[in-house]
Amino acid sequence: MDPERAGRVAGKGKLFYLIGPAAGGMRSHLQQLLRRFSRDHTVYLGAPPENGCAGTVSFPEGSFFELPFLEKGGPAGVWHSYRSLCRMLRLTRPSLMHIHGFRAALFGLPAARRARVPALVTVHGRPAHRFWMDIFAAGRLPGAREAHYVAVSRSLAAELAYGGIPAEQISVIHNGIEPALFESTAAERFSGRWRMDRITVGTAARCTPRKGLPYLVEAAAVLAPLFPQMRFLLFGDGPDRPALEKLVQQRGLNGCFSFCGCSADLPRQLAGVDIFVLPSLTEGCPLTILEASAAGCAVVASRTGGIPELITGGEHGLLVPPADIGALARAIAALARDPALARRLSRAGCERVRKRFDQELMLSRTAFLYRRLAGEPFSRKAAAAAVPPGGC
Repeated sequence: MDPERAGRVAGKGKLFYLIGPAAGGMRSHLQQLLRRFSRDHTVYLGAPPENGCAGTVSFPEGSFFELPFLEKGGPAGVWHSYRSLCRMLRLTRPSLMHIHGFRAALFGLPAARRARVPALVTVHGRPAHRFWMDIFAAGRLPGAREAHYVAVSRSLAAELAYGGIPAEQISVIHNGIEPALFESTAAERFSGRWRMDRITVGTAARCTPRKGLPYLVEAAAVLAPLFPQMRFLLFGDGPDRPALEKLVQQRGLNGCFSFCGCSADLPRQLAGVDIFVLPSLTEGCPLTILEASAAGCAVVASRTGGIPELITGGEHGLLVPPADIGALARAIAALARDPALARRLSRAGCERVRKRFDQELMLSRTAFLYRRLAGEPFSRKAAAAAVPPGGC
């Protein structure tokens, strides 16, 4: 179907999503948006074919645009991406473009400005290099000063504001999950008994430097002699996996540390994890902590980025300084030795996720923002769920 005709048939507004190469939380977040807003909007997506988001919904002909050139570096690649996106926006004429990540925004914002399309940029984490923030904040990127920004944590919102983005152009909308997917896992866990003789410590993370996984391996080396029956599981993959496997071998942990690869059924995998650990060096609003809490796991995580907004240390889990092997090992040991503490923290964490980080709350706040930025009237119900610019 012709993209312009598809929008007229739907009659409920058109949204254009743009994302570069992405994995983990950013991709999952966009998949949530696509599933929800494709119900009552005409939705377009510009993404690399290997991104995986295109399979989230059934895109009519002319609604998905493959952008393999998003991975190309240098001015030529950016210029090619910019011109191609301008052509797409002329074809589709969306009421709003929602951009995910700094790399896509590099050419997405200038294209939106040229096409006179309101732009929204979701910032999922700290940029890899400071110059990304400087380009946006200094106004050197066309369209950057006119765009609105969603930060997935107050920590990221503060960084954007510190970098020069006006506070009135920033909204905080925390990530959300579907707690119902984990209800049976949590119920089964809370009805059982904590077995100190066989504690399983697990994490679900992409194997990249930001996730701090070597510190978990080093903590496992400290804990293994103290808890001979303790087992460690890592769900995830990525470029650093070979180095992590080598480190596990060097520390003599082959018998107790397992690499499980990417999981298509995380609720089932989390059912076998007693203590969930996320030793990240930096984070935005990690979905895995929300999922682990919803599944009833006791959580240990780094006190960095948006993590303290999800977990209050000592109430919903234990927080430790990032890159601190000793503190990480002590926190895991404290939960392993004190089943009552583990149960109290896991129950509180589970309840907090259900009340404050439900996916529907995130989606309703996003819908309100869409209506405001696209100039569409919004309902009283949507207004009640609104997130005021600069915070929630």
